[in-house]
Amino acid sequence: MRKSSLLPPIATVALSLFSPRADAVECPSLSHPVYVTGSTAAKPLLAEIGKYMASLSPAISVVYLGQGSCTGADAILNGTPLKGSGTTALSTWDTSGTEGKCDIPATTSIQADIGISDVFATTCFNLPGGLPSNMGDFLGPVQAMVFATPKTSSEKSISAEAGYYVYGFGSASGVSPWTDETKLFKRDELSGTQRMIAAAIGVPADKWKGTGTSSSGDLLKKLTATSVGDGGLGILAADVAEDNRATVNVLAYQHTGQACGYFPNRDLGSNEKMNVRDGHYAIWGALHLFTRLDSNGYPLNKEAGDVIGYLAGTKVAPSSLDLIYLEAQRHVVPPCAMRVKRTQEMGPLMSFSPTGACGCYFEKAANGASTCQSCAKNADCPKGRPVCSYGFCEAN
Repeated sequence: MRKSSLLPPIATVALSLFSPRADAVECPSLSHPVYVTGSTAAKPLLAEIGKYMASLSPAISVVYLGQGSCTGADAILNGTPLKGSGTTALSTWDTSGTEGKCDIPATTSIQADIGISDVFATTCFNLPGGLPSNMGDFLGPVQAMVFATPKTSSEKSISAEAGYYVYGFGSASGVSPWTDETKLFKRDELSGTQRMIAAAIGVPADKWKGTGTSSSGDLLKKLTATSVGDGGLGILAADVAEDNRATVNVLAYQHTGQACGYFPNRDLGSNEKMNVRDGHYAIWGALHLFTRLDSNGYPLNKEAGDVIGYLAGTKVAPSSLDLIYLEAQRHVVPPCAMRVKRTQEMGPLMSFSPTGACGCYFEKAANGASTCQSCAKNADCPKGRPVCSYGFCEAN
């Protein structure tokens, strides 16, 4: 299978960063394991899917290892295995939703069934011919990436041009107050957050100035340290930033060609991602769910296809698995609530009208209320929004 000409093979030694648990079992001994790796944004959703699939007969065990987005793409594109060292603990969930751990034996090499990435595979790898024909890219919920400052900062917005100078030139940027590289916090070149924002501001992900961090949690800790002050700036996925509104501010972002900046939501206190959903807020992308395909174009592993179907919204979920509500709580947007779409990283926007739209229900789940008309059937809805979907009148 095609290898990247931009990045070296992603080393499996990174797995040793995860601590083992004394009670961990061997992953291959679980009932019908489905191995998932890549972006950490998917973990809360996988936990709910894993809880449900563990209750099936026979039980399906969703097994997850959180790594960088490009690592998730690499796992399927290049077949880089989840090779055990005897010390790696992966997450899995039982019928109660309790997270357990399992280990990959040191002598065992396992290929992931699903690789999850915040960004397109072409954002991580040089693929002039596109994806191989035996690799599928299914789109899951949408997440926004944001610039964030400490809560004490007086800054309210940032433009693409300012981002270019700040992270491209660091202390020499001339963009006050972000002129101290020790207070400019970045991730690394394998981070989906950094790769997407890099595409937005035009600074290659491996050329950023600033202080490196090992994770979103590490960046958050450094950004909110008392010594940082007004000169602090960092990048986060919206879910992390919005879960920590008490300590960080999300900046409005003005993309190239825009007359002003926009927040991901209508305002700083809401959660409905309206400006993401209609395209005004520019830095967003769908979770990419990569898997190997059979000769007919279907997921090679049927159970992996079911996990992907739930995340992509193409498989009807049971009543016990309300992923739209969970996505609203986790600050990501289900595909059925989007009004625009893209086919490339930070590419042009296209109108999107999903069948079975859920925008109204998503808004209620996110904000606690919706201005949409409620309904029990299509006949309850007006001509302009004739479809009763998820209890509200929608256009489709």
